[in-house]
Amino acid sequence: MVNIKRRSLRGYILIESLVAMAVLVLVSSLILEQINTNRRLMADNLHQQEVLSVATMAVQTKQDQLTLNGIAVTVKRSQQGITVYESGKEIIHVSKQ
Repeated sequence: MVNIKRRSLRGYILIESLVAMAVLVLVSSLILEQINTNRRLMADNLHQQEVLSVATMAVQTKQDQLTLNGIAVTVKRSQQGITVYESGKEIIHVSKQ
């Protein structure tokens, strides 16, 4: 005779192990995805900070174009104020009142 109790017990242990492994994989993947998202946001923030630093240097030294660390900014001055661009995108616009 085959012991049915022992086989069903092994089956439950196997199912519980698989469910626990699935939960562990799910939690781990969620944590890793959040870490990757935070790293991307941190890299974007650091880039914006460096662009603003280069823009500040360009305005303070009265240069129309300044390239530093691979970041190129262009400063447009007019009677109304100053506008700073990076890669054709407006970063800062200061107007006189």
